[in-house]
Order: sequence, then structure tokens, then C-alpha cells
Amino acid sequence: MKKFVVRLKVKELMKAQIDKDITTDRELADLMNVNLTQIWRTKLPVDDERHNAPGNQFIAGVMEVFGGRFEDYFYIEEVEDVKKKKKSVPALT
Repeated sequence: MKKFVVRLKVKELMKAQIDKDITTDRELADLMNVNLTQIWRTKLPVDDERHNAPGNQFIAGVMEVFGGRFEDYFYIEEVEDVKKKKKSVPALT
């Protein structure tokens, strides 16, 4: 079964921050009404175990603060469904 995840275009978000004179992630978090840690985790590389995909509030906050189109700041990625891949392995005797 296919599984899809919303991903942040980090460089685009950072460009938008500069264009709007938002100088810190703290300021951005306040404007978006999200926790600073959420900003930090969403900006991490996808392969970093601390990374979080953007949630509803994050996406809504980006759209509210910066405007534009969803595709300007986010993209959809197909990912492996880990739950489906894990199968029980019989114990060796």
C-alpha cells in the first residue's frame, strides 16, 4: 500500500523568512503559533531521526504568514509503509 507524507521545502521557507524580515525561528514560531522545536525539527534533514514532518498547524501557519500556494513551500513524497513491511519472523530453535 502506498503511503504519502508532506515535506517542507526548507530553502523556500528560509527565503520567505528573509523576504518578510523574520530574523529568527523564534519569531517565526510565534507568528505561526507553533513551538520553536517544531520549526527546528521540521527543518532538519529527512534522514535525521529527530526530523518531524510538518503537521496541520505548521502547514496552516506557513500559509497564513507567507501566503502563496501550498506547492511553494511543500511537496508530497511517497514513503515506505514501515508497518506493512514489518512481519513477524519465526524464532530459530
